Amino acid sequence: MTNSLELTRDLFLECNWVYDVPQDDRYGYSSVMRCLQKYSKEMLEQGKKEHSEVLELLARSASMMIVPNSINEPFKAYFQDFQAGRRSALPDDFTQEELVFFEEILNDVNEPWLKARLADLLWLLRKPKKTEHAKAAIDSYVTQPIDDETWHRDVNGCWERAARLCMQIRDFDRLSAIKRQLFSAFCSEYPRSKFMTLWIADLLDNLKIDSDFREDIAPSLHGKAKDLLGDGDFHSARSYFELASKKYQQCDDKNGWLECLIAIAECFELEADSRSSGSNMVANSFYENAIQAYRRIPTKHRANYGVDEKIISIRDKIVVSGKASLDEMGMIKTPGIDISDMAKQSIEHVSGKRSSEEALIYFTGLFSGPKYKDLSESAKEVMQNSLLGSLFGSSHMSSDGRVIAKTPAMNLGAGEDDPANQAALHRQIQQQLSIEIQLVVEGQILPALRQLLMEHRFTKELMVAACHHSPIVPQSREQLLGYALWLGFEYEFGAAIHLLCPQVEHIVRSQLKEAGAHTSNIDREGIENENGLSTLMEMEEAHRLFGEDLTFEIKSVFTDALGFNLRNEVAHGLLDDNTSSSIHTIYAWWMILRLVIRSLVDGKSKE
Repeated sequence: MTNSLELTRDLFLECNWVYDVPQDDRYGYSSVMRCLQKYSKEMLEQGKKEHSEVLELLARSASMMIVPNSINEPFKAYFQDFQAGRRSALPDDFTQEELVFFEEILNDVNEPWLKARLADLLWLLRKPKKTEHAKAAIDSYVTQPIDDETWHRDVNGCWERAARLCMQIRDFDRLSAIKRQLFSAFCSEYPRSKFMTLWIADLLDNLKIDSDFREDIAPSLHGKAKDLLGDGDFHSARSYFELASKKYQQCDDKNGWLECLIAIAECFELEADSRSSGSNMVANSFYENAIQAYRRIPTKHRANYGVDEKIISIRDKIVVSGKASLDEMGMIKTPGIDISDMAKQSIEHVSGKRSSEEALIYFTGLFSGPKYKDLSESAKEVMQNSLLGSLFGSSHMSSDGRVIAKTPAMNLGAGEDDPANQAALHRQIQQQLSIEIQLVVEGQILPALRQLLMEHRFTKELMVAACHHSPIVPQSREQLLGYALWLGFEYEFGAAIHLLCPQVEHIVRSQLKEAGAHTSNIDREGIENENGLSTLMEMEEAHRLFGEDLTFEIKSVFTDALGFNLRNEVAHGLLDDNTSSSIHTIYAWWMILRLVIRSLVDGKSKE
């Protein structure tokens, strides 16, 4: 828009603009904008530059997306490029001259879409505010017909914005009319859309203007939910049951509310049953949702509906489907990594040492431990290069088919600090760590260990002595920890890890206590209990004491559900003969050996 253009009512009338887009091609304000732009282009081709600019101005006003639930910012730009510093129009972009022009032509605008937008902008931006602008916007908004084909083509936004404007200017007569029209639409039939009734009821609920109709809305939603359930449309039925339960609760209809909650849980279970023939993994997820849904039933009502028995029954199904899920997981094969050079270098690194003590120093110097920042940067790069994998949430299963952790999908509209994005990044970091640890164990630790055992003899007494002199091993623990470390040299990693996990926890607790941290809690009965390793590693003192990298390593190996989680696996007896001698347990054994031996090398012996 040039500053020299004089905006006049005559210019607009001479444009003779008509919203001539076919009904089937109308998609709300985006179609209005394109129609205005088309006419603007035609005017320019005819040499009518001023008329073209008037229409372009009106196209800018129509370009904004409506945000009906916002009082102060009801419009937002339809596109925004933060990197290039470009965006489409926003309300504050319009000058006072342009607003005066909108006011002059308002009564000449015959198209309700455009008239509503101009009147709403005038209400939002003109000082002082004039209620006739809000009323003109309301009356234009509600001319949009309510039907299932156009409802989500900005029509729903128009009706919501109209209702909220009525509330803002306290025009209760217009609000009552809107309320009646929406309820009448709710009562209509929509054979082409199974959700239209739900959408209208949801709008009435969000606006909180359905108090006169709740006793009619609740059973109507309930009935539609039952019909959908009967058709096997579990997802749609749950949506109706959810809103029906809310409406029953608002009506103080306890029975209706409880019946809907029970029905939601049954929907999840029935869908799980139906999905089990196709995918036990999917079925397992729905069974979990069913249990969570049953838990919404207050304890005092559970006996009447047999909720506890149903939960027990579903738990049995979860066990079966969880185990069956493991068989469905296909192995993804990628080109192998040649670790022969790595293994050769590791063997050379530890071979030819004069004593077993010297060999241990070199053995524990193979790898200094994971670097959190490096893994984080690598994970971010992977996520940027393969964004699709981060767009979905994920469930993580144990070896016996239990879901032990869940991570959400990335929130692309938010920054790195968003909880969902942090969780997605953490998941990728743990995957990067798992790859790194596998390479370290198979390419360095195991080849070096085999070489050590060919050249030296490692006795239990040697390992006990190392623990005795280590400043990180608490007194009276050298026998237990020394024996556990010696077991690794016997390849008894399963037995070693069951001894190491509780001793690692005690080492961490002792170190924190020495640093002045409180490592226990007092319950309501006044009984003092020691905190577990998971809680200890979340303390600020742990991060300060151990540093970022070692804190991350301990948590990943022993307590993180997305990591190796060995402390909890051992504590609950979940490791079997095979999993107790895995890559993870071998690394955990070597990691503790590294910490003990390196504490001696650093010159911090107890003596």
